[in-house]
Amino acid sequence: MVLATAASHFMSSSNKIYAHIGKPYAEVVKDSTFPIERKTSVYPSEPPEVDSTWISSPVVITFDDPDHGFTLPKTVYGAVSYSKEKVDGITTSPMLETLPFNQTAALLGELQAMFKKTGWTLEPAEGNDWIKVSSEEEKRQLQDKLFDQADGVILLVPHKYSLLLHIKCYSRCDERNPETAKYLIDIGLGKDHFSD
Repeated sequence: MVLATAASHFMSSSNKIYAHIGKPYAEVVKDSTFPIERKTSVYPSEPPEVDSTWISSPVVITFDDPDHGFTLPKTVYGAVSYSKEKVDGITTSPMLETLPFNQTAALLGELQAMFKKTGWTLEPAEGNDWIKVSSEEEKRQLQDKLFDQADGVILLVPHKYSLLLHIKCYSRCDERNPETAKYLIDIGLGKDHFSD
């Protein structure tokens, strides 16, 4: 519910980036309303090469793969990196600010459900599993863990894309107080380097 409400409200009032791994830079510029060219650093090679588009103002990112695409909530942080004039990576935190644990856990659950629905699967490694936030006990255990370390999951569209999803305690963590600590979710998208 948090994700749907945020996405519908923010989609109508934000700049948008439409990108996926392998998409040509020129198409990202053409499809997006975010000022891609103005926010992109250029590597001073001969000839010059686009390097990264930096996000520091509100934007909604749509991973526009026709089969495995999704739209994230508005963010003010992130980057789209390029290699040989094509999208090579996307990093972001799909939030406008750090949030209390319950709001962050709800968003995490909605993001994971969205990824499952669009065909992303677990990278088959020991210990890699969906981050459990369904029950109050699972949330309590996760929050306790986050005071000491981040938690994450690796998702794949095998032989095509990888997605690293992390949740971490970001501020006031040393107090170990569930009422005052603030949390952040990070997402990193790239090529699938995990499959055989």
